[in-house]
Amino acid sequence: MMAGVAFYQAIGLDPRVRPLRKKLDKKMFYDFADLNKKEKDYITKYVERIELTYVLTPSNMNIQPFINDEYYYEGVMFITIRLREETKDFHVSTIGEIIQEALPNPVVIVFEKHGNIRMGTCIKRRNKVERSQTVLEQQAYTPWFQLDETNETVRQFIASVHMKNVSFAHFFQFYQDIHRAVQAFQHINAVGTFYIATNEQSQQLIEQIKQLETEIAAWKAKLKKETQFNRKVEMNMKIHELTMQIEQLKQRLK
Repeated sequence: MMAGVAFYQAIGLDPRVRPLRKKLDKKMFYDFADLNKKEKDYITKYVERIELTYVLTPSNMNIQPFINDEYYYEGVMFITIRLREETKDFHVSTIGEIIQEALPNPVVIVFEKHGNIRMGTCIKRRNKVERSQTVLEQQAYTPWFQLDETNETVRQFIASVHMKNVSFAHFFQFYQDIHRAVQAFQHINAVGTFYIATNEQSQQLIEQIKQLETEIAAWKAKLKKETQFNRKVEMNMKIHELTMQIEQLKQRLK
């Protein structure tokens, strides 16, 4: 069984909605997304297959549309992208961005490679000038993972995006629940636990933690090159200080 198929079963989507499994022509993305040569190469070289797997609508999911001046969520698409073996991680986010830009609808992307899965989401809002176009507001990607019930993080993630646990109030809420779970998985190394940020304050705390982690990495790189003992001591103290700040921020998340 393909990893994507197993994943859709694991999150309870397959029993609810009949999959379309419609192959999408790469040429469609070349034409729609106004790609440069490098982006076209990414799709040509690294993507084996793009498939429209599910289209969720009010009629097949009993979820209401959500439409206002900023957001247009009348349904959600699930796109499965099978990647070739040589695809690197930095290619994935570029490919994801191309797909998200080409499709104005809310899209959940499920990448497959070697029996592993990576999920991508993107909150989109309407372009205030050109109403038919969308602006990519916030993208998120999980790390690669396998459907392993013994892995606590994977288990928590699957539970968070399972159809029985996401909101059916309206499609924007439905999509946001999935997006926040993807973010929680994405930030797990920085935060140290699978934490779903449900408000602005907790999202800001996570951003601060990530910034401090980046600072620590920079100081550690400098420390490796430093030869003077007193400078090394100063740098170690700085790293310790930043680490303590991270711990305090993590306490505030609890």
